Amino acid sequence: MEHYASLTAWILGSLGGAGFIVVALSSWLGRVWATRLMDNQRHSHQQELEELRSNLRAKNNEQLVSIRKDYEIFKETHLREHNDKLLIYRACLDIVASLLAKIELTALGKRAGLTAEEQEAFETERLRLFAYLAMLAPQEVMDANDNLIDMLLALIYDGKGTTWKSIREAALKLTNSMRADIGINKKAVSYNGVR
Repeated sequence: MEHYASLTAWILGSLGGAGFIVVALSSWLGRVWATRLMDNQRHSHQQELEELRSNLRAKNNEQLVSIRKDYEIFKETHLREHNDKLLIYRACLDIVASLLAKIELTALGKRAGLTAEEQEAFETERLRLFAYLAMLAPQEVMDANDNLIDMLLALIYDGKGTTWKSIREAALKLTNSMRADIGINKKAVSYNGVR
């Protein structure tokens, strides 16, 4: 080991100051070269990273545009369906009011029954009511309608007695199921009068 140390000292001594300069320059040149390689790698990495960011932004923008389109379509469809339900339910409640106005006296026992013309009008209106509801109403609304109409049919054609209170409750159940379907109010309305 001493032999190598003496050999190294002898070489450096023979070169003198030039040896020191060669070692210093080689060290500096190594650092410059390493720095340049690192800069090239860093530059290449930054370009790749920027390209990835650019691609990601483009994909995000495409997806956002697609999501916005889908949302707008959903919103328009939902609003149109909601407005259609409002219109249909209003028309249905007008029909129910008309039916109940004709049947109230019969239910109260102040009238024997409907005339042939009134029965024909009743049939037309109940079928129109069912057709309107069948377009957009859920099964809960259809069931409430069927319950009311079955009660009215039994009263008109079968002569089965019923109270005005049960007819009114069936009509309110239909109204409340419509209200729940369109989300107007989750609480049921009720008749709080004395009749």
